[in-house]
Amino acid sequence: MWRVEAPKHANAHDYFMHEILAFAALHKAYQQPSDQRQPYYACGIHHQDLAIRGVRERLHNVTNEEAPAIVATSTLLTLSVFASTGFEAQSAPTTAVVDGIDSIMNAFHLMQGMGHVLALAQAAVRESFVGPMLRDPTEPTASQPMLQELKDHLPALTAFIGNKTDLPEAERKLYLTTMAYFEPALQISLPPRVDNRELRFLFFWPLHLDPEFMESLRQRRSGAIAILMHFAVVLLAAEPRYWFMEDWGHRVMKACQKVIDQSWIPAVQWPLSFLDQVPTWDLFANLTRQGQSSGPLTDTSSTLRQPTVIPQQEPTPMGSSASHGEAPQPFSLQLQGTKYAVQMGSAVDEQVPDED
Repeated sequence: MWRVEAPKHANAHDYFMHEILAFAALHKAYQQPSDQRQPYYACGIHHQDLAIRGVRERLHNVTNEEAPAIVATSTLLTLSVFASTGFEAQSAPTTAVVDGIDSIMNAFHLMQGMGHVLALAQAAVRESFVGPMLRDPTEPTASQPMLQELKDHLPALTAFIGNKTDLPEAERKLYLTTMAYFEPALQISLPPRVDNRELRFLFFWPLHLDPEFMESLRQRRSGAIAILMHFAVVLLAAEPRYWFMEDWGHRVMKACQKVIDQSWIPAVQWPLSFLDQVPTWDLFANLTRQGQSSGPLTDTSSTLRQPTVIPQQEPTPMGSSASHGEAPQPFSLQLQGTKYAVQMGSAVDEQVPDED
């Protein structure tokens, strides 16, 4: 689909062609040594800016004819934001650190925008060149043990939230509602015939997120952070398979560990157990066997990074306008991507396609 059909259709949609060129340039940058990436990265950002401008002009009147190209562009745009933010995080000076929580929230907005367009013209999209993204393969595909591990650990977090005596009832209800959204995301990611299980889960779960939960993340509320840390485990599982996901899991997990309140640490022992492990295919492929022999992951034979000591900080009180909420984002692509996502809107019940 992407190698043959997509370029044909991009000839009729300039914004789509710009996004294909952007994604290709960012992939080329990834393949280069770090000191040779800049020209390709700059080319990718240039085409991405043009793609965003082109899509914005069409958002207020999405026709059935235009919807497939917009969905395809939005798909690549989201992946490009993952890639470009990763490059920025690797090259940013210490005075302009890319915050992992803010970055993943930007990606959530983009995913919700793509889901909104898909919801508006789903039938037309399914019958278009984008259709293969929405259809399951005919043969069983390789499993992703991390998804089952996540499913097995979610009840413990749900119970912790339900039993936490110092949690306001409104906040508890918000977190329990958000926890329930994991189930449909896992249901579409775990069946035997599913392509790109990690992306399917990572794209689908954010579609359900309420504005109140996003606000809790922005304020660094520990309950929301604990939920995000469980989501980030699948980011870790995606790292060895998808070049544009490089270091995303660790970046988000470390940002979460830095701000979560100590009283929530018992609820996040499982995701924290992956923090200093280098994501490899073997690490996650062997997860099921490890779980059968010793319960939750305790294996220490995998290659380890040097332990990172990150001080714990008290969370910002709910409703506060402290520094986390309005911190400026240092990179123009993230700012443009967020504005684009806000215009796209959000969807609650529609599926996001996996990659083909």
